[in-house]
Amino acid sequence: MRTRVTTALAACGAILAVTAPTAAGTIRWHGCGSQLPAALRCAELAVPLDYAAPRGAKIKLGFARLPAQDRAHRIGSLIINPGGPGGAGSQVIGVEAAGGHLWHPALHRRFDLIGMDPRGIGTSTPVLCDPATFNAPASFFPRSPEEFARLQEYAAGLGAGCLSATGPLLGHVDTLSVTRDMEALRRALGDGKLNFLGLSYGAEIGTLYAELYPRRIRAMALDGILDHSVSTTTVFREAAEAYEDTFDRFAAWCGREARCALHGRDVAALFDELVARADREPIPAARCATEPCRTATVTGGDIRLNSFVALTTKNPLAALGLPGWQGLGEALAAAEQGDASAFATPMATGPRDDPFPSLAVNCVDYARNVAGYDDFAAMEELGRRVAPHTQGASEAWLGILGCLGWPVPQANPQHRPKIHGAPPILLVSATHDPSTSYVWARRAARQIPRAVLLTREGDGHTSSWLGPHSRTNTAIADYLITRRTPAPGTRYGS
Repeated sequence: MRTRVTTALAACGAILAVTAPTAAGTIRWHGCGSQLPAALRCAELAVPLDYAAPRGAKIKLGFARLPAQDRAHRIGSLIINPGGPGGAGSQVIGVEAAGGHLWHPALHRRFDLIGMDPRGIGTSTPVLCDPATFNAPASFFPRSPEEFARLQEYAAGLGAGCLSATGPLLGHVDTLSVTRDMEALRRALGDGKLNFLGLSYGAEIGTLYAELYPRRIRAMALDGILDHSVSTTTVFREAAEAYEDTFDRFAAWCGREARCALHGRDVAALFDELVARADREPIPAARCATEPCRTATVTGGDIRLNSFVALTTKNPLAALGLPGWQGLGEALAAAEQGDASAFATPMATGPRDDPFPSLAVNCVDYARNVAGYDDFAAMEELGRRVAPHTQGASEAWLGILGCLGWPVPQANPQHRPKIHGAPPILLVSATHDPSTSYVWARRAARQIPRAVLLTREGDGHTSSWLGPHSRTNTAIADYLITRRTPAPGTRYGS
């Protein structure tokens, strides 16, 4: 249910200064901290905690701006969401300002790049949870009703601690509220209609915005489509299938490519054997002797769950610390030799750490389909059936089990979008995306009037970070600048 880039972004060292928020409709720009370039400016707005009570309590909405390089041909502001939930727009704009070159250079030339931090995340009023509760021993792969009961108790305790530390905001970090925040920011920026680039979870923000404010859009590109129109069980199944598809492609690639550490071997069989071995006796993670990890050993479930991050990009993406397929091959080879460090789960060290904000958003955005052990067993069996190697251990696995006993109700019901009067919206998807299934993109294209689906034939999650030599990434930038979509049915290779 989320794109796990938030930890990697934090590692880039983007430390953003914040001040008290100004009233809605006004912006006072200030520096973002001594560690970031002076060209990057930050600001805050006050927005309603609860849009059903707009005159009530307020929270802070934080964001950053990197000005357009070509001021004479500046189009306006482009609000960017990097995914998640849990991704902070201010951080990816900070990476760009520091020379990370994440985004297509034409976007930096023609737009002020605006990184909005969704409520609960980054420089906005944060979701807070208890790191000690999160770090307590608990398995997200229970093998009996008794182990499941312990997981329920663990998850309920984590949620209770988040509510105690965060307060009422915990029930108002839903994406519908985030969408209304983005409209408040659009108005405050004073640049006319919305220009928006939403990656992964950002596609849900964009879709809801098109429902609420269709005639206030100038251009909207949604890259890697998160589908919020189907049941949680369907999301789980299709996410598991997408992850397994990419794993299968990785295993085939790794077996035939000389640069893969497992070249010439049956990589899928090796993976299965490694998982079974780690479930019998967890494998040590040497790195955890010097770095904080939840546990110093790694189980088979950890390997299945934590292989996902490396599969999100086929090639390494240094700016975000993503190792790519070659990195996963090296990690599996090391685990086979007795060091599973790459699959260890980091320990939370502070109350704002990943995955607290992402969990909070998932728990108010999705209906809960697991109430007891029988429900879990059915989910587990479904995962094994559709994904024999990864066995359903996708992002959705944690998104579902982390919400057991969550203390606030769903606030953003899943539904088919009803959009009328929006301009053409560009949808972009890779045919083999491990995180947001191509099935979701095709479904969204049928649901959103005048939407145009641009297909990239290839691997990896989203296309906006592939650089200017990617035809798909260039098409996204061209559309945002000119508002001209590619022809319907356009397909590019990777």
